[in-house]
Amino acid sequence: MTALYASRLTKVRAQMQTQHVDALVVSVGFDLPYLVGYHAMPLERLTALVVTADRATLVVPRLEAPRVEHHPEVFDIVAWNETEDPVAITAALIGSAQRIAIGDQMWSRFLVEMLPRLSGRHFVRSVEIVGPLRIRKDAAEMAALAAAGAAADRVAAQLQRGDIPLVGRTEAQVSADI
Repeated sequence: MTALYASRLTKVRAQMQTQHVDALVVSVGFDLPYLVGYHAMPLERLTALVVTADRATLVVPRLEAPRVEHHPEVFDIVAWNETEDPVAITAALIGSAQRIAIGDQMWSRFLVEMLPRLSGRHFVRSVEIVGPLRIRKDAAEMAALAAAGAAADRVAAQLQRGDIPLVGRTEAQVSADI
């Protein structure tokens, strides 16, 4: 997986350079797991991946850090404590970047708190950077999609044949059979 995430970040950096974006910041949503494999919980605490030309850093609440499968060759982790300001940490990682791509699913409160710290900067949507890359699937992604489709087809066939009794059972009970 390390090579996969490293490759994706290399492609993101190339897109950033093409579009004259100095920093990319993504939070909850689809881009974060695509880029580093971490599915952030949509909490009131900031989780953000900051990507620049030479560094990728995941800013994550210390309580969530154990959930991260860390790939140190690909990205750094800054785990923040309750008494720390994650917006300040994120803004410091953005540094002097002038054109910043922000993730569509990042909570607005974090962006609103970041704006005064990054005054005079130009903001764009991260979908312009990551979206075109996520659309194109590599061989591994195609194989995973085919496997998921085949599994769904098997379950649908079992349901149609009546192989999985449903009446009077909970979803958890039915799932245990599959």
